[in-house]
This record gives sequence, structure tokens and C-alpha cells, in this order.
Amino acid sequence: MITEKDMYFHTPSSDDPYWAETNYFGFYVPEEPLHVNVYVLTRQNLGAVLSSITIVDGFSNSPHLVRYTNNQVHLPFPKTNFDDYRLGNGLAIKCTKPVMDYDIQFDDGKRLSFAVKYQGLMAPYDIHDPDMDPLAQVSHGGDNVSNTAYAGHWDQSGRVTGSMKLDGREFSIDCVASMDHSWGLRQEDQFANFCWLNANFDNDTSIHCIWVINPDDKNDYAAIVHGYVREGSQVYGLVKGKGRVLRNGNLHVFMDLEVTDKRGRSHRFTGTAFTSNPWQPWPYVCATHTFMRWELAGVTGWGEIQEVAM
Repeated sequence: MITEKDMYFHTPSSDDPYWAETNYFGFYVPEEPLHVNVYVLTRQNLGAVLSSITIVDGFSNSPHLVRYTNNQVHLPFPKTNFDDYRLGNGLAIKCTKPVMDYDIQFDDGKRLSFAVKYQGLMAPYDIHDPDMDPLAQVSHGGDNVSNTAYAGHWDQSGRVTGSMKLDGREFSIDCVASMDHSWGLRQEDQFANFCWLNANFDNDTSIHCIWVINPDDKNDYAAIVHGYVREGSQVYGLVKGKGRVLRNGNLHVFMDLEVTDKRGRSHRFTGTAFTSNPWQPWPYVCATHTFMRWELAGVTGWGEIQEVAM
């Protein structure tokens, strides 16, 4: 169970230099389309922080051909706690309601600035709490993340509102997206055949999934590792899932997914990529990051994919 203390830095489980704690926030302007990701990885034992601010608006096979990228890997560790910190790249994140709401600000002094509020629409979803996640104690072949990099981990759907200025143009932000928070041993070569995605629909429904991908067929989303369906204020853990992907190289083009929640209710949803690009959250890892337009029983939704398929 996630409590208020989990918004602060956790004590490392060892002196291993790969021990990490992370924040991720995403938001978007579907009309453009623009997709923004805000990622922070801290390494307490090294006293260093990695931060990635990326905006994508189309398709490319190079992480350097996106609309905007600001990835820095040797920022000084903040002197404050994880509930209220500012980094040397111009990013500031402050928790305004414990484990629920955040103010997120960024200004590089050149091309990009934004000020948005994230407000949680549900309690944090603890992937290791069997009372919340039916798959918390289920072992999945190929999942080499849940008990290490995600030794502590929650996902959450929330509303993001505010404004952004990019290359002199103003954009209003008002969307439902996801954030997460993780802590544990996270090596730079650890992630493979693993996917984190969300879909947020116009009928106040969100589907959030963590998948393992078939190593022999990267178009086969073999199984759900963790996830939930949010319907308004009600959240139902997922018990199984399957899906297929149509790709252009590693880039996503179309997805056909089906998940089943703990009530036994199935949800089939499909997605068409509006952007898809390689993303290097840290130098060793090259992920595929995609902004999707989803459909669920005739209802439109938007969301994102972060995937390492090797």
C-alpha cells in the first residue's frame, strides 16, 4: 500500500550505484499533435540525477529528429526531498497533495517553458499490493523489472492542466494522462521486451497496462504483468491480457489489445499512432515512445506507449 511517506526519497536498499528513484509525467495536445514527457531518474548513491524533457510531433527513426529534446545525465542531486525539488536543467516538481497532486514547471531559457498541474483521479496503484493488483504475486516469464527497477512502484491516472510555450507559440494543456513513481535497483541494460502504456477515454475511463513482449515475436504482446481499468472513481485490477502490434521497423503504427479485469469484464481497444519516435531516457536504452489515438467500443481516447522491444 502506498502511503504519504512514499512521496519522499526512499532509503537505498544497498550501496549499489545503480539504485534509483524515478518520477514520470506525460501530457499532450492532441490537436497538433504534441506529446510531452517529463522524466527524472535519481541515483542517491552517486549523488547524480538524469532528466529527460522530450516533445514529439511526428514520426522519425532518430531520437535527434524530434520536435524538442533536453536530456541531461549528470545533474547534481537536489538538496531538498522528492516532494519538492528543482534541478539544474530548469525543471521543478512540487507535490501539493500527498501522492495525488503536483505542480510541474520547466523553463530552459531558450525554446521551451511550461507550468502544469497534475491532479490524481485515483489513489496510487501499487503493483506489489495483492489487495489492489490481482497480479502482484504472479510470476511472468520475461519480466525482469517488477522486483528490481520496480521494487517499489505505483501508476496513477490524473488530469493535467496548464500552459506551455514552445518556440514562441502558446499551447493550452487539458488532458488525462499518467504518472508513475519507482524505486529500486535499475541497471542501464536491464529493460528488454517490456512495455508501459495508457489509454484515457472520453467517457472518464482509463486503461493502464504493463506488458511483457514475446522475445521471439516483438509484435506479440504476450501477457499483462500489471494494470488496471479506471471507471470514474472506481479502479479494477487486470488479471490477463493479449494483443498484437503493427509496426514500421520498431515504430508503432496500429495496436489491437484486449484486457480482462478482476470482475471478469473484457475490454478490447485499438490504437492508431499519431507520433512514434525512438526515445533515449538514458544513454544505453533506446525505447520506442508513441502517442496514440485509441478507440474503445466507439469511444475515443488518447495515451502513450513506452516500450523496449529487443
